[in-house]
Amino acid sequence: MIMLHKFLGVIIFVYFANMTWGYKTLPGDTRVIMGAGNTQFSYKTTLPGNYTKLVTGLFTVHFKDGNCSTPFFVCAYVLDDETQMTVQMEGFMSWGLKWINFFGADDLIPITVLFFVDEIWNELAAGSIQPQYSVPLIIGGKDLASVSFSCVIFSTNPKYGLYLDNNKTLYYSNEKTPVTDKTLEFPQILNLETRNIVLHKSTTTTVREKNPIDFYTCNVGNYWLTHTIDWSRSKANAFKSFAAVFIAILLYVGY
Repeated sequence: MIMLHKFLGVIIFVYFANMTWGYKTLPGDTRVIMGAGNTQFSYKTTLPGNYTKLVTGLFTVHFKDGNCSTPFFVCAYVLDDETQMTVQMEGFMSWGLKWINFFGADDLIPITVLFFVDEIWNELAAGSIQPQYSVPLIIGGKDLASVSFSCVIFSTNPKYGLYLDNNKTLYYSNEKTPVTDKTLEFPQILNLETRNIVLHKSTTTTVREKNPIDFYTCNVGNYWLTHTIDWSRSKANAFKSFAAVFIAILLYVGY
């Protein structure tokens, strides 16, 4: 009986290991869509699990029968298996379309897609995440010892939480007193740096590989921003380094 339990335990372990890492990102996907206003876009991405709704602006759309459309775009989804969903969207670039966040169960990491009309981000709501300093949202980490990414918030004293893995595990939060800091419990986190820079709070996290694909999320109120690190993909060079320019300018002026 003991041997049978051990055997079943091995099967269950292998099964869930395969479930967790059956997920794949699509080649070239960055979860960032750029284009001129009123031009058509067609975009496809994969999500790491079974997602049930999306939120964009004032609209919350619950998935049903393969349909996830909103007033801004036509949307269809297919649940490939329990580890992956494929979503296809088509519509027109507009200033009203900026964020999409996909949500599933409470312990499933939210996934973010961003829209930059004319390569500009013009939303400066107090307490909002400024994602122009965080792109791309899918980062290639092939042959890299570590990867760094930032979350910049338009506030000097925001209440925020930082999460990791696709099961949304908290590793840092200042939402309650005392501050929750669990970074030392996760050896893949090499450094977490927080700075106040001209009306902004900036957090920069440096990590090494834990899983073939890793997830890290920043949350402020209703704002969620998730970075996906695919350690099998080469680092993309196509994006303007908004974060580097932002920090360099602020360091130059003395902050």
